[in-house]
Amino acid sequence: MSPPNHALALPETDMRQLTRLMIVDDELHDIGFMMQFFEEALSECSFETFASAEQALARLNFENEGGDNPALAEDPDIIILDLELGAMNGFDFLKALRKDETLRQIPVVVISGADTKQAIDKAYEAGANAMFRKPSALQDYRAMIGAIVDYWKKTARHAA
Repeated sequence: MSPPNHALALPETDMRQLTRLMIVDDELHDIGFMMQFFEEALSECSFETFASAEQALARLNFENEGGDNPALAEDPDIIILDLELGAMNGFDFLKALRKDETLRQIPVVVISGADTKQAIDKAYEAGANAMFRKPSALQDYRAMIGAIVDYWKKTARHAA
């Protein structure tokens, strides 16, 4: 079972307003739901979406990899990451991200259908800031996105 929504552990230093999101998920309908509900919750929101961890990591390392949307002008404020991807899974993506000095500070919220204690522990050990069970209903997506946005607004120190 996933930890309660109030257990999000996003870093509180040097955060900006939540406007730039990267979504890494190989399920196009899940990406669509997340984009829809983030747009509802945030007035100015830009997205970069990737169907593979390799593409997302290449983009973060400025290796001319583009997502399915226009590239973000800067690194994302937050990454929403599915664990069950292709050759490079979400765990491997997290480990690579956390090893990189320039990228390790980016908060990562993991969403996954796997909610065993082992999967949850492994995600946090790899560097996840929060983990949610992947919703199966639209209203659950709305609630999950709402929890992420509410927590961000309550805890982030907005850069001037």
